[in-house]
Amino acid sequence: MKKLTTLAVVLLFAALQPAYAQEVKIKFASANPDDSYHGVFGHAFKKHAEELSGGRIQVDVFLGGQLGSEQDNVNQVSSGILNMTSAAVNNVTPFAPIVGFCSLPYMWNNFGEAWAVLDSPLRDRLNDTMAEQANMRAVAWLTGGFRVLTNSKKPVRTPADLQGLRIRVPKNEIMIAAYKAWGIDPVPMAWTEVFNALQQKVVDGQDNPYAAIPAVRFDEVQDYITNIHYLLWIGPVVVNDAWYAGLAPDIREIVDEAAKLAQDEERQWAIAREGTAALQSVEAGLEIMVPADDEREWIEKARSVWPMFYDKIGGKAFVDEVVAFLEDHRKN
Repeated sequence: MKKLTTLAVVLLFAALQPAYAQEVKIKFASANPDDSYHGVFGHAFKKHAEELSGGRIQVDVFLGGQLGSEQDNVNQVSSGILNMTSAAVNNVTPFAPIVGFCSLPYMWNNFGEAWAVLDSPLRDRLNDTMAEQANMRAVAWLTGGFRVLTNSKKPVRTPADLQGLRIRVPKNEIMIAAYKAWGIDPVPMAWTEVFNALQQKVVDGQDNPYAAIPAVRFDEVQDYITNIHYLLWIGPVVVNDAWYAGLAPDIREIVDEAAKLAQDEERQWAIAREGTAALQSVEAGLEIMVPADDEREWIEKARSVWPMFYDKIGGKAFVDEVVAFLEDHRKN
């Protein structure tokens, strides 16, 4: 009996051992370069995951579009070809519509509000819905800067000042609708075409976070910045849900912790980068315009487009929950 008991313990330990000695290779891909929100996260995640796991986790980082565009990478994660990627919400929304609430104009007043929502229990609701919609979940939420407006023709402080300007926007229905609400028809255009279009005066302006101005040399082809805050850059880091669920519990905990640490590093990097980029823009000679009347007219007109997109971003109910959460957060 004693021998049988000992054998049973040995067999039980052998059966349990693989789950808790699991070695995992993770592929993280992004269409963006090292010096980007995505690159900062990817390298930080690799460092933390490998250190926390004592080498049991190996992370291979593929940047600069080595494995395709942002939408390619999101599709690869959804289908299980790729373990992990980060992408702007507008490139995740076609697969998981619920994340589209992040793109509604003037949802956020500052970085902290976005962090409060994305780090709250609402994050679990988001993940459960993303898993149902696209077989993926977010292990981190990256944030960049607010998209400010630049142009080469004149100071812009009110929506009326946009008249006569040709402004480039991404091929994003919500952003296009915002500019139409402000009284002009923007020019949808691929990112790779923007600098040449500004240089050749095909378009007069564009909007992006401050960090893009020195990075893409917009200071060479733009003269004015309007400091609007209508859209905060947000990018979920998504993993394949089935792959994630199949990880040993201790490995999954390490992945979660490494993602959180890397997320926090990216957020602080993004804030510092925005401040530096704004200063560089001023030093390069661009004039910064403060929107009239605390952006009141910009806000009222842009927020009027929200009802047009409820059905496309997973319904009004979740948007209402986020708005209610933010109202309580602002009171406190």
